[in-house]
Amino acid sequence: MTERLRRAGQVAWALVGLAGVLYLLGVVASKIFVIFPPLILAGAIVFILNPLVTRLQRRGVPRAAGTGLAYALVLGALALTTVLVYPVAARQVDDLRTDWPDIQSRVERWVDDRAADSKGTFLEFSRQDIEDALSNNGTTLQQQLTQARKIGAAIIHVLLILLLGPILAFYLLVDLPHLRRVAESLVPEAARADVMTVARRTNRAIGGFFRGQLAVALLVGVLCSIGLGIIGVRFWFLIGMIAGLFNIIPLIGPWVGGIPGVTIALTTGSPLQALGVVVVMVVVQQIDNHFITPQVMQRAVQLHPAAVILALLAGGSIGGFFGLLLAVPVAAVLKILIGHLWHVHVLGEPLEPLDAGMGPGVVEDVDRRPENLGDGEAGDGEAGDAAQAVLRP
Repeated sequence: MTERLRRAGQVAWALVGLAGVLYLLGVVASKIFVIFPPLILAGAIVFILNPLVTRLQRRGVPRAAGTGLAYALVLGALALTTVLVYPVAARQVDDLRTDWPDIQSRVERWVDDRAADSKGTFLEFSRQDIEDALSNNGTTLQQQLTQARKIGAAIIHVLLILLLGPILAFYLLVDLPHLRRVAESLVPEAARADVMTVARRTNRAIGGFFRGQLAVALLVGVLCSIGLGIIGVRFWFLIGMIAGLFNIIPLIGPWVGGIPGVTIALTTGSPLQALGVVVVMVVVQQIDNHFITPQVMQRAVQLHPAAVILALLAGGSIGGFFGLLLAVPVAAVLKILIGHLWHVHVLGEPLEPLDAGMGPGVVEDVDRRPENLGDGEAGDGEAGDAAQAVLRP
């Protein structure tokens, strides 16, 4: 018992020191925040494509050529998808542009009806109040120019992120083996087993999260589009793709994605059709929550739904949209790190073999030479690569 208390005290002081270091890093990061969005995009691309590049390398393809081939396959798949869906998407966009005045007038009438119902209550409002809150009335020309300049700068920033992210990811993918060796050489021998254990588990969790979220978002988008098309909702493809896109944000995104569907159904269809949209969204989310997500991500991020909600709240308040995207993987990393410290350094449990999985124990840093790994482990053969190259300096 005394030994366990001593270990617990050491871990507690280590966590205090770690918190101080993280605080200082956060202060520094806030000053150079502009570099993080492209790095985040590059990290996501690395986690998604590294298993494929590693498989190609195991089959004798040079890593640079394998990375180029992986990029070509992704671009080819995107081009093929664009060719297949463009006619439907373009037709629905044209129809939406044509019907937009009618949709807007129906929304305004609905707002007027709700405003009339609110008269005499403490929630009384009018459509003019909403329009004034959303309009630029009362702003000077200088303020409007400043706002336009900010919007233009934001658009340029997004384009730079989309351009620089894949370029950075390409170089990271090519140099991952070298970066791994450099990172390992910087770790003291006494701590190497712990660091590599956490790095491998972190790689599995984050890589599985990014790949799983893309797969789930695609499946949810397809299912929503099919369901909305069956009940005859206009612009069913656009609404379904919006629902799939927002599904990237766990728990919150799916319901945000359903708002356009209900709005379109109420303005171009009937209340019964709007109810059908709600039913479709609920059914798809139940299929996702009980069948798709558990199968796709069962070994990736093992977090309780309550922990996911709290992580999303914290991430959104701290980092906005990017905070929402990164909240779950960051929470998974913290769980892995704290769990490792508790089981190994407090309870004194030995490092478990890698095949023990993602349970409460920890895994051992086994030999990762290509000849010691089968094809089934190709995605994890250099499991520490992405974690060390992207998450660590």
